[in-house]
Amino acid sequence: MGLLCSLAFSIQFLLLFSSFLFTNSLSLNHSTATHHHECHQHESNALLSFKQNFIISKSASYNPLSYPKTLSWIPTTDCCSWDGIECDELTCHVIGIDLSSSQLYGSMDPNSTLFSLVHLQSLDLSDNDFNHSQIPAKIGDLSQLRHLSLSHGNENTFSGEVPPQVSQLSNLLSLDLHSYPLEPLPYDLINNLQLKASTLTSLTQNTTRLEHLRLDFVTISSSLPHTLTNLTSLQMLSLFSCDLHGEFPVGIFHLPNLAVLNLGQNQNLRGRLPNFFSSSFVNIRDTSFYGTLPTSIENLTSLNWFSISSCSFYGAIPSSLGNLTQLALLDLSNNGFEEIIKTFKSMTLSNTSHQVQFKDDVYLLQHSSVDISLFVFPMHNKGVVMEYLGRQYFHYMIAIDLSCNKIFGEIPDIMGSLNGLVVLNLSNNMFTGSIPSSFGKLSNLEALDLSSNSLSGEIPQQLTELTFLEFFNVSFNNLSGPIPENGQLSTFQDNSFEGNKGLCGFQLLNKCEDRSKLPLPPTPDGDQDSESGSFFEFNWMVILIGYGGGLVAGLALGNAFAGDVFRLMKRIF
Repeated sequence: MGLLCSLAFSIQFLLLFSSFLFTNSLSLNHSTATHHHECHQHESNALLSFKQNFIISKSASYNPLSYPKTLSWIPTTDCCSWDGIECDELTCHVIGIDLSSSQLYGSMDPNSTLFSLVHLQSLDLSDNDFNHSQIPAKIGDLSQLRHLSLSHGNENTFSGEVPPQVSQLSNLLSLDLHSYPLEPLPYDLINNLQLKASTLTSLTQNTTRLEHLRLDFVTISSSLPHTLTNLTSLQMLSLFSCDLHGEFPVGIFHLPNLAVLNLGQNQNLRGRLPNFFSSSFVNIRDTSFYGTLPTSIENLTSLNWFSISSCSFYGAIPSSLGNLTQLALLDLSNNGFEEIIKTFKSMTLSNTSHQVQFKDDVYLLQHSSVDISLFVFPMHNKGVVMEYLGRQYFHYMIAIDLSCNKIFGEIPDIMGSLNGLVVLNLSNNMFTGSIPSSFGKLSNLEALDLSSNSLSGEIPQQLTELTFLEFFNVSFNNLSGPIPENGQLSTFQDNSFEGNKGLCGFQLLNKCEDRSKLPLPPTPDGDQDSESGSFFEFNWMVILIGYGGGLVAGLALGNAFAGDVFRLMKRIF
């Protein structure tokens, strides 16, 4: 009997103890869950106070996908659940604010409660309109900041001097104050922000772990500090149109992790290209860089963007450029190159065999460098405007610009094998010989400019097969014979053909005498494709713009086109 009583007592004790553990477990889980979602009241109040300083205006953001994130900021709800707010899972402190493209309009209060959020690690206020107010000095109070973005899709809506307190943010991994146009603008961007050389020097001394520095259209007006060469973690340095001058520190080229270097449109910035490094994006167009291209450029196997247009380079273009099959853009135009490139065939191969491999390259350009996703860019060709949407070109869109150089010799027939080509500009050179009949195979071609050369012979009948052609110009050559009347060629006006004394056609004053004697188109296999002969000396550009739905882009090409042809691309790159 005693044994049964003892057993019953033990079972009762185990049941009570299990019930106690279960109840406490539920209580603990409930407490943890409640704690996890519970926002600190003073931080919630600080955010609500910040919100009150701004109104919602659609025109304040340029991103077409913008929306007012602060509408979800309701006092009776947990601030950790608000749109654009990230809280630490353990402490519930606000550690991230992403109000990019939130349609905020108003002036930034120098004593904003935003700067009381001392646990903040990431602050993104990009693409809002702060009414040309200054960046508050109290930004330096956010000592835990790792990521700071105050950029804008037009000219930056902050103005004045970048406070030196920014250089005290020693934990910064990325600093983004740049402006970037999302569409062609009828005016030049104004550099509203100024950064003192002393602040830049302090920044590079204190933020030793910096990975991304983007200051495009921020006026610096000085040479670059050599302390930049100590930022061994730097992956992106973008200083487009910063009024830089002096000699560029060559050590920056050798930073081990540097992938993106954008120094374009700093006309007084001088430098030479050293033996090459590991970057995938290099833009020094419209600078005073000079010298020859090192043959070691062939080591840049991951290079997908290389623009040195309008500099002072000269000498030979290394034939090894043809081996860089990952290139998305190569622009060597408006320099003093004179030697002949002998390898071009490999580039024609990459035109068809890298539809998938190029996807990652475009992702890099889209999200890390260029910010061109989801927008339309028109291409201006001597008054003709064509808008290109990325979703129209599911794999790629390629343009070649060899214009405004001293290129001589015949146009190689093998260029007709670039069957993904959309734009081809060979104008303002010294090309001789005939127009290759192989161009008739460029079935995607929409713009062809061969003007201002010394081309002779007749316009090939095969060009009538270019059904997508929207712009065509062969003016000021030595062409002769009748202008083909079939297809798109019959839609172009006299200015596309003028300056060719031997040409005749209904577009010109010189009419053809007997149209019944017009030559018939030759058979499809009657072209003159050839791989013989060396390639000509040239400066050229290949642009890969779109991959997949959602990436929207376009082109603006060449000095041979209208004066504002490269305006958009120069601003972005």
